[in-house]
Amino acid sequence: MSVGTQNAAAIYGIIGKSGSGKGLCVKGEIIKRWRGAILVWSPIEDSDNYTEVIKGIVCRTIAEVVSAIQHGYKRVVLRAGEAGDMNAQFDRFCRIAWELVGWMVIVEELSQVTKASWAPQSWKKLTTAGRHRGLTIVGVCQRPAQVDKDFFGNCSTLRCYKVGSMRDAKSMADVMFCTPADILALEQFHYIERDVDGNRNRTGVAKLPKR
Repeated sequence: MSVGTQNAAAIYGIIGKSGSGKGLCVKGEIIKRWRGAILVWSPIEDSDNYTEVIKGIVCRTIAEVVSAIQHGYKRVVLRAGEAGDMNAQFDRFCRIAWELVGWMVIVEELSQVTKASWAPQSWKKLTTAGRHRGLTIVGVCQRPAQVDKDFFGNCSTLRCYKVGSMRDAKSMADVMFCTPADILALEQFHYIERDVDGNRNRTGVAKLPKR
């Protein structure tokens, strides 16, 4: 998987049930190859531990995120949902992200803040026009059937690991131009990746960290 730069930004959709390997992709591939600034939406930070992974500062409110960025921090994690309404917080998070030209924006648990037929306009703006501002966007989810379909339609790369239901398999097969059986046949840590711009799929296995 290639990782975008400010001049060649990208949108990644990383999908899979818990323990399937998507965390290895985001943290072991995408973040590892990125040298720039990062903003993370992390609803389960206690287990995801993005703060340590990106060597960043952790925030609990949008006000803290704004303050951190204003004070020059380039790697910022929001422990999402700890203060106030999550949907309102996500809308403000996306509005902030829009102003961060050249940053990578990672959104974990995307199905918590979008629906199959709905997403905040601020998120839609990021996923439809963010690449023009040099934003590299990474959307991560366990339940793709519950996620805003416009997001998948705007991804430059889709990577699907093992999913947990036929509904999710059908949802991913539709956007990856394969069959639900292809998705359901995936073993743990195995994936199908679609290069949307190149109109081709490939298969692979997540790289496990060396001990």
